[in-house]
Amino acid sequence: MKKSVFILIISAFTAQVMFAQLKVASNGNVGVQLVGTNPPLSTLSIGGVGQTDARVAIYSKNNGNGLLVNSTPSDAMWRYGIYSGINVQSYYNIGIRGDAYAPTPVSMSNAYGVMGYAGNASIGYNYGVFGVLAGSKNGAGIVGTTNGTTYVSIPGIYAGYFKGNVEVIGTLYNNGTAITSDINLKKNIVDMDGKKSLESILKLNPIEYNLKQQYVASKENDVETQQPVYDEKSDVFQKKHYGLSAQELQGIYPDLVYKKDDGYLAVNYVELIPMLIQSIKVLNNELETLKNKTNGSSNPAKAKGDPNSTPTETDVLTYPVLDQNIPNPFNTSTAIGYYLPTTITNASIYVYDMNGVQLKSYSITERGKGTVTIQGSEFNAGMYLYALIADGKVIDTKRMILTK
Repeated sequence: MKKSVFILIISAFTAQVMFAQLKVASNGNVGVQLVGTNPPLSTLSIGGVGQTDARVAIYSKNNGNGLLVNSTPSDAMWRYGIYSGINVQSYYNIGIRGDAYAPTPVSMSNAYGVMGYAGNASIGYNYGVFGVLAGSKNGAGIVGTTNGTTYVSIPGIYAGYFKGNVEVIGTLYNNGTAITSDINLKKNIVDMDGKKSLESILKLNPIEYNLKQQYVASKENDVETQQPVYDEKSDVFQKKHYGLSAQELQGIYPDLVYKKDDGYLAVNYVELIPMLIQSIKVLNNELETLKNKTNGSSNPAKAKGDPNSTPTETDVLTYPVLDQNIPNPFNTSTAIGYYLPTTITNASIYVYDMNGVQLKSYSITERGKGTVTIQGSEFNAGMYLYALIADGKVIDTKRMILTK
């Protein structure tokens, strides 16, 4: 018995002399200092230097790793659930790393490498995740990559840098958006065909719509649920939107339509702008040509630019024209005016619903200026599109509204 007690005392003394790693305060706080650190444990406050009220603290100066749990630093303005500092320079310096990766996919499972949750601060602001880029070297406060990429070369200084697709559910607010368009980054450069752009633009049918709620599968506490994507009280869900049908645009400008990972189609609206510019230039050239010819016309009304003048086969108009229906809106009947030069072989006016489905067609046999009468009894109340198609080309498309 005496021998056992002696061994125990010697072991405890040896542990105290050789390691001196653990310090327990009377209030139950625990501080751990690794071998070879400075200052010695005797001068170490519980939980780290200056961290006198940390519940658990691990302090290591030489190897640069540190962990403070439920701690209060000497500056009472800051509180840290976990604090980690790197004091030694190496190739990769990571303050905190979180891994949540299963070797094989797990059905209906969620993984978060790092999750930040903040709220209800009495004053000031709440930050779930806060990233700061310090110094003057290239980098970003927050970096996101895909496909397991752990290193990116960032050519600048940014608050956020993302390599991969980014999706926002809601409204993205900003004070300006700049699309990289340096000529030095482009190849296979050719001038755009203006007439072709105009013909394609005239085929597009802008629409107005509201968002439809979508749902995604989720699992919590082994219970599978369907979670809504949109907050139905938000502006983005409540307000009307204006745009194009991606399916329709795909048949006209397939390069402007992208298929997302969820299978739905998205539209690159920004790159429609060059097509619109080219179309405006073509229309402007035609208008200038028409003005020049009109100034020399023998038709006095036309020379004065009288909008009520009636074109004839001897007039200068050499292209078809589609007018807005009168009256619009209408409830009994409406007249659609048009002009067709004698060079046109076949022409018809087609009526479509707002989904692009053709409802009726009216063949035009007369040339010059004429009208096609639409009876309201042929359709239900609503908004419709009508187009003039001559010799296989869409000349123009307009809207009409039928009320009951």
